[in-house]
Formats: sequence, C-alpha cells, structure tokens
Amino acid sequence: MKTPIHKAPIGDKTVYLERVGIWYDQPTDQIRITIPGSGWFHTTVNDNPKSARGHRNLFAKLARALKEAGAPHPEFDETEAIKTPSEAG
Repeated sequence: MKTPIHKAPIGDKTVYLERVGIWYDQPTDQIRITIPGSGWFHTTVNDNPKSARGHRNLFAKLARALKEAGAPHPEFDETEAIKTPSEAG
C-alpha cells in the first residue's frame, strides 16, 4: 500500500501528498490542512500578515477551492486567489 506522502515516480525533487483534506474553521477564521493517514500532518493557514500562519495567497486559493466545492469558506480576496507564484511574491 502506498503511503500518503511519497516521491514522484520520475525525478528526485517532487513529492506527492495524497488525499489532502482542507476545511474552514470559522471560530478561528483559519483553513485547516491535513493528510489523513500521515499521523502528523495537520496545520492551519490564515490571511493575517502578522500571524506566523499568515499567507494571503495560499489562504485565498484554499478558500476558493472550498467555495468551488460548495463547502463552507471564508471571505477571500478574489484577485489574490488567481495570482501565480511569481505575482504573489
């Protein structure tokens, strides 16, 4: 059985994270990220630039994914959600 985290079959730089789960935690206004089966991968992200967990671009992209899936989601900056990595800084 394949583990939820493994190297790509080709190359040595890419790792695949299988079955990543995300959900919006409204009381904390954070998006939670987990990899079921890893036993340790569970983290959060928010859009507060002063927070250690703050990452506006990632927060917006994950919020957009939640919205498009019809799941509860936070308000987010639509412009930030479509930026490429080079545009996000």
